[in-house]
Amino acid sequence: MRYVTVNLLLLWILIGCADPNLERPVIEDLGMVGVMGFDYVDEESVKVSVTVPQPAQDAQEQVQRFTTVVDSPHQAIMDISTLTEKTLTPAQLRVLLFSEEYARKVGLWSVLQNLYRDPQVGSNIFIAVVKGTVEEVLTGTYKDKPEINIYLTELLTPRTMTAFSPFTNLHSFINRKTDEVSDPSTPYLEKMDEDSIKLTKVALFKEDKMVNSIEPEEAKLIEAMKGKKKLPDMTIKVPSADGKEEELLIMKFVNTNVNVTANGDLNNPEIFIHLYVRGSIIDYNGTRYLASQDNRTIVEEHASKYFEGKVISAIRHFQDIGVDPVGIGDYFRLKNARGWSKEKWIETFKRAEITTHVETRIVSTGTIR
Repeated sequence: MRYVTVNLLLLWILIGCADPNLERPVIEDLGMVGVMGFDYVDEESVKVSVTVPQPAQDAQEQVQRFTTVVDSPHQAIMDISTLTEKTLTPAQLRVLLFSEEYARKVGLWSVLQNLYRDPQVGSNIFIAVVKGTVEEVLTGTYKDKPEINIYLTELLTPRTMTAFSPFTNLHSFINRKTDEVSDPSTPYLEKMDEDSIKLTKVALFKEDKMVNSIEPEEAKLIEAMKGKKKLPDMTIKVPSADGKEEELLIMKFVNTNVNVTANGDLNNPEIFIHLYVRGSIIDYNGTRYLASQDNRTIVEEHASKYFEGKVISAIRHFQDIGVDPVGIGDYFRLKNARGWSKEKWIETFKRAEITTHVETRIVSTGTIR
């Protein structure tokens, strides 16, 4: 009985003397990681960079930046925690950045899978690929911009003028990678100078590895084929009235509508894409009098051919590299559920006969003549 009493007394002393901050740090002791980035080192290791906002108003720097070389993202959190007075947590993680080299050589799956299973990490974290290294992007000064965590979050938040981007988050990337039809895509960022970062392209993935990219003009039409109604303004090239040179016009999209027809035959696949575009001309450097219905009709026909060329070029590019970011395979899976696989679909997609028709309607020319 005496030994039981002594043991209980010792247990009470140990519990009573435990430091509550070791068990559950108070909010002031936490360092909220806002951005986490990954640069290629080799097949086993990765250079991880993180940014941590400084809440103290008298802090000399708004953001702390840390870099370490580790084998997993959570290992980076533990390692960097020894470099700062804060206990780092990914609970407020908002952006994941991957260098193009890392995305091409290693792929995103291992990192994303590890983070996805962590209950502290949300599924709405934005994902993007960067040109060069992530470390270089995160160490920029970016004068007259918000601190880097807010700057990148706002840059990757969907807006009308950058609606060509898929604005991929953690959940949607994993969903696209694991489904049996489509492939992921992400925004592609470039550091333009010490003062700005620009969303320049869309990165294309096969499974979880980046294989190529597409320019914004094609990416806008790809988003239309995914069903997006509102697109950013687009520059269109049309032949001049005398046919000797090209004219430029900028169209503001009012709305778009897409209809895809597929025969469902995996042996002789045929796909027809009909895209309907309504928009207003907001800028034009040509000589045609656009108040004339005849001239508007001519411009509409040229614009339709221009769009058709962009759509076919993008789709054939997807066929060549074996990816389906649009999700066209859904139109075949409905009729071929038995024995279906993504690999089988991609082989079918590569040899599919694809035709398209774009119907353009100019609903307004404003004060342009």
